[in-house]
Amino acid sequence: MTSQEDALVFECALDAPPDKVWRALTVPDYLERWLTPAKAGAERIDLAVVTSEENRSLTYRWRESGQGAIVGTQDSMVTFEITPMRDGGTWFRLTHAPTVIPVAANANQGPMRMAA
Repeated sequence: MTSQEDALVFECALDAPPDKVWRALTVPDYLERWLTPAKAGAERIDLAVVTSEENRSLTYRWRESGQGAIVGTQDSMVTFEITPMRDGGTWFRLTHAPTVIPVAANANQGPMRMAA
């Protein structure tokens, strides 16, 4: 479960066909180059595929780790949605939402955020 209230959403048109965008999101070498910070000793991003619909949408569980990570950093879900455009390009939507753990109804408290 994610908190859509706290989600960050980014949308834009890309001058690349959906299959090329899909490869950039799913080929490990491409993804690593895109997500690996340039400076030495920076945090690492650990990803695990949660859902995938080829050439349409992809959701990763996202967790920062390493020297630069914040202690107690929570997991989040990052969803990439790609839609073909008439001009051959791609409409790209990225949603980054923190993970929320539901609390039992008898706990008398709101949902808790998942810690690493």
